[in-house]
Amino acid sequence: MKRFWIYFIFAPVVLFSHYPVEGKETSAQENLNDIVAKIQITYERINDLQSDFVQTVRIVDFDTPYISKGKLFIKKGKMRWDYHEPSKQQIFVDGERFLYYVPEHKQVIRSRVGGQSDTHLPLRLLSGTGRLDQDFQISFEEGSPSGQKSTLLRLVPKKEMGLTKIVVTVIPSAQMEGFMIQKVALYEVNGNISTSSFDEIQINKEVSDEMFVFKIPKGIEVIDTP
Repeated sequence: MKRFWIYFIFAPVVLFSHYPVEGKETSAQENLNDIVAKIQITYERINDLQSDFVQTVRIVDFDTPYISKGKLFIKKGKMRWDYHEPSKQQIFVDGERFLYYVPEHKQVIRSRVGGQSDTHLPLRLLSGTGRLDQDFQISFEEGSPSGQKSTLLRLVPKKEMGLTKIVVTVIPSAQMEGFMIQKVALYEVNGNISTSSFDEIQINKEVSDEMFVFKIPKGIEVIDTP
């Protein structure tokens, strides 16, 4: 069974010297705080969102990464991931419930958001129901190329969730007057790296509530997990 939670979820880039002067250090922290606040505000303003996504999973000791593609829908804490390649799968997140459906396996995996080790936390970031500053220690990602319009942020979880860090790429959004998440890379403690990239993002297009309703088909096995 896939560890489905690893696929979700997230800089001008600021490079720090090892011995910054006090003024520069303060300015950098203020810049970081401003970016984090704008990300939070942006996703709180979004009523609904849809986007194409590409997910790449690099597994330790495997030369070939696993790549999947599909469509993401978000609406005020609800999410739907439709995988089209290389196989059809669906993920639904609604409040406290998480459903992972694999038609080929005739199974639905059902769990509770915020359950054991809070492994669903990255999902809440994308849906706008999580708080970066409460759940992570945040800094600029070091060693990134400068002169870019994007910004890389390093998020280190404050609690155990099987990750050493999350690197989030955000870009300015004139439409939302803030920052949008363009890419999320999750670094697992076992060395695996999962990256999700988002493209063709459409905001507030009145996505129907029916898009987030999943009715379990007859003859499908339901597996409950913590």
